[in-house]
Amino acid sequence: MGRRRQALHGAALSLLLLAAAAHAQQTDPGDAAALNAVFAKLGQKALSSWNISGDPCTGAATDNTNIDNNPPFNPAIKCECSGGNASVCRVTRLKIYALDAVGPIPEELWNLTSLTNLNLAQNYLTGPIPSFIGKLAQMQYLSMGINALSGPLPKELGNLTNLVSLGIGSNKFNGSLPLELGNLVKLEQMYIDSAGLSGPLPASLSRLTKMKILWASDNDFTGQIPDYIGSWSLTEL
Repeated sequence: MGRRRQALHGAALSLLLLAAAAHAQQTDPGDAAALNAVFAKLGQKALSSWNISGDPCTGAATDNTNIDNNPPFNPAIKCECSGGNASVCRVTRLKIYALDAVGPIPEELWNLTSLTNLNLAQNYLTGPIPSFIGKLAQMQYLSMGINALSGPLPKELGNLTNLVSLGIGSNKFNGSLPLELGNLVKLEQMYIDSAGLSGPLPASLSRLTKMKILWASDNDFTGQIPDYIGSWSLTEL
């Protein structure tokens, strides 16, 4: 009986410790406010599968759940937590994919400065990509394809120097590719097909020697196909 009581006491203590740890782990207040504003403006709602306590960075947002190609987790976020016993969690991934989100890109999105992966593809987003996108300097994977975004591409895209994949095809942009895209020397994939773009391909893109995939059809590009693409690492063109 004594051993059983001791075991039950140990189990209860473990549960208390886990609860205390979970309570100590909290989403950065700025990230929480920004995420709530983005969801409200795009007509989205946090799923109970990851928002289990009212604090965004809980449940599937912090465990090993894979949100890629996983329909039950959409919309979805992922967080990274640091700070020991009083962890502060930052939102690093946000997916609102093919959920009929309508309207301009909410300005509060640019307050999620720890984002490394943003997927807003296949919705009904309108208006320009704001220059504030340059604040998301940690971004590695950016997907905004198959929307109704318009206007010129902001030169501030060139601030996203950690970008590996850029997907903005099937939109209604105008103007040419910014020279500043040449700063994206880690870029391996660029999807700009059917994007409404025009003009010559900038000479600055010669620096994108890690480029493996380029989709650029159905635009109004002019001039010659530049020689520098021969120095890229292309597998798809």
